[in-house]
Amino acid sequence: MKKILDQLARSGLLYDDAMVTAIFAGDPPPMEDIVLALVIGSLDCEATVRGDATSTLNHRRIARACLIISFLGAIACLKHPEIAL
Repeated sequence: MKKILDQLARSGLLYDDAMVTAIFAGDPPPMEDIVLALVIGSLDCEATVRGDATSTLNHRRIARACLIISFLGAIACLKHPEIAL
């Protein structure tokens, strides 16, 4: 799990610098906070694609599918935390 969190912190997907610093320090935030940050990021991406006049129908479908997957993943991680580890 430490390697996954390290890669996540390096990826730029987490919007909170304090969260990234905590992961690098070896004191990761609760899983709920990490999942929330990822869901907010997927919401932002989907809204950006939907609002872009040059995005195609396929771009919008892919963005919507990613949003759905992030919510399903969040539900799974929070309902069954043992699978997130």
